[in-house]
Amino acid sequence: MVGNAGNALDDAAVLLYMENDWNEAARKHDAAWFERNYAAGATEISGRTGALQTKSEVVASMKTDKAVLDSLGLSEMNVRVDGDMAVATGVNHVKGRDEQGKPFNMRARFTDTFIRRDGRWQVWATQSTVIP
Repeated sequence: MVGNAGNALDDAAVLLYMENDWNEAARKHDAAWFERNYAAGATEISGRTGALQTKSEVVASMKTDKAVLDSLGLSEMNVRVDGDMAVATGVNHVKGRDEQGKPFNMRARFTDTFIRRDGRWQVWATQSTVIP
């Protein structure tokens, strides 16, 4: 990945870019993004339900989810990299409508763990907690 000035991005910048790309993929229900960017064995814990999902379950849910995500925005981002492992924390502000068409506006604090495999970063585990 190359930065705006033609310089390669450092790992933290790549992961920040990936976090924003992840939000866009969620907004579009882009199952292919999750298939490509979740590592084999990746897990996701829902901040709304506490449910644990595997990579295949996350990909399947992207294909059937009827919620409409109007906007997603990241704040309070922090990325720490140690070799081929990284952790990103932050707050995701999501506005949209659930499967029944009911509007929602929520903020969730999250921890995303990444692993570098085959020369690229992949999601290894993610967990979020809704902020009341």
